Amino acid sequence: MFMTIGSIVVTIMWSGGKLVILSGYELKVLIFTIKQAIISSIISCCLAIPISRALFRKKFFLKEFLIQLLGLPFILPVISAIFGLILVFGNNGIFNSFLDLLGLPKISIYGLTGILIAHVFFNLPLAIRLLLIAWSEVPNEQFKLATSLGFKNVDFFRHIELPMLRSALPGLLLLIFLICITSFSVALTLGGGPNSTTLEVAIYQALRFQLDFSKAASLACFQFVICSLVAFLLLMVSNKNSSSIAVELRVIDFNSAYFPKNKLDYLWIALTGFFLLIPLLLLFLHGFSGFLNLPIDIYWAALNSLILSIFSGLCGVFIAFSISLWVETSGSKIFNKYIEILSIFVLASSPIVMGTGIFLLLRPIISYDYITPLLVICVNATMSLPFMLRILVPAIGSVEQEVGKLASSLNVSGYNKIQHIILPRILPTIAFCLGIGSALSMGDLGVIALFSFGEFQTLPMAIYRLMISYRLDQALSSSVLLVILCLFLFQFFDLLGKYYAVR
Repeated sequence: MFMTIGSIVVTIMWSGGKLVILSGYELKVLIFTIKQAIISSIISCCLAIPISRALFRKKFFLKEFLIQLLGLPFILPVISAIFGLILVFGNNGIFNSFLDLLGLPKISIYGLTGILIAHVFFNLPLAIRLLLIAWSEVPNEQFKLATSLGFKNVDFFRHIELPMLRSALPGLLLLIFLICITSFSVALTLGGGPNSTTLEVAIYQALRFQLDFSKAASLACFQFVICSLVAFLLLMVSNKNSSSIAVELRVIDFNSAYFPKNKLDYLWIALTGFFLLIPLLLLFLHGFSGFLNLPIDIYWAALNSLILSIFSGLCGVFIAFSISLWVETSGSKIFNKYIEILSIFVLASSPIVMGTGIFLLLRPIISYDYITPLLVICVNATMSLPFMLRILVPAIGSVEQEVGKLASSLNVSGYNKIQHIILPRILPTIAFCLGIGSALSMGDLGVIALFSFGEFQTLPMAIYRLMISYRLDQALSSSVLLVILCLFLFQFFDLLGKYYAVR
């Protein structure tokens, strides 16, 4: 939050200390940004209700796999997922081909429709996961009592489901709204023109093409005010840390005996699996054969991304570990609320604005050859903090509860306590966070799109340049390479942590 505010202040000072009144076009951008975020969050939450209900109620083959699959869009590179969605919903995609066979008009993947489809693809799994958590917290005794009283589906919904949804949905709607309003890559690639531009893209255009810092600062202020209001509302309605967006989700126990039979549940489950898997399968089908024959500059871009993502992950883990250690060893639980506030405001922050502020501060003292990698590392490490903190704070807290008093009685503290007691016990958790941070950074397009100077580029930036130059075959193959590297980073660090934990 403070970095975002500081970045806006630096941008205003660089523009001469003044803001500008938004033009009619920029007001349309503001309205469109709010409109697409509202629609995206409503669609995601409305679809998540029957899907999470079906997953909670039913036991079926590959249930564990499907629930794990819900976490895939979280680490999936946005630019790669967009290519998969284009293969499904594009003009020549399988969905439009099916509509054409039925004699129905085709849909356009570009503009508002495409932005909504992409946002639902990324946010629907999040909504399902968080509603599954809400479902699992309903006491089983309520289901048993309802079954013994002969409740039908309507009765279940009225007396059990509706109170739970009233508690869970407001915070979920606001969280997805925050994510959608600061979305950059989706709007940049699928916006389809001036009528489908978001604030984040408008800030990028003002800085990249117009060098208008006053306009960028004004747009950033509007976006920050909106996000701050939503973040405060989210803090008021949420009982728990809303940054649980990235936490592993356990498989829900078998609950079908407590519910009336409903065959529609299996339809929702099947549609969810198809919606998440088909874009990725089509991406690999079309791009896998050529990803070993890409131009050499694509592999250099991949190497750049790999190095930067690992450094971003390490930097994020170091910061998150330091904050978590301070919170849990301070002995005051009030800091947990501060962690929640920090997490939500980081989610509400604009990477573009944050990168601009850091760039203006570093520009007089650091060469352009080094400033881009530093910006990518700093911003991506910051944006991964909510997810790492949500995992590391409870892990360190658990160690403190188990051996904290024993360590104090033995006068083990400071560096010795961290080295010999805390780190060995949370090494798998740290490795998991490193995998998340590295994978998120690997697929990021936002900062590098604005601050790519000279020949330096990352793999997402190289894919975007291939896309806008209509070299789609190479872009598809590069997207497959990006997905493989992201999944490799996540799995490698996760397995590495588990291996050393076993030893």
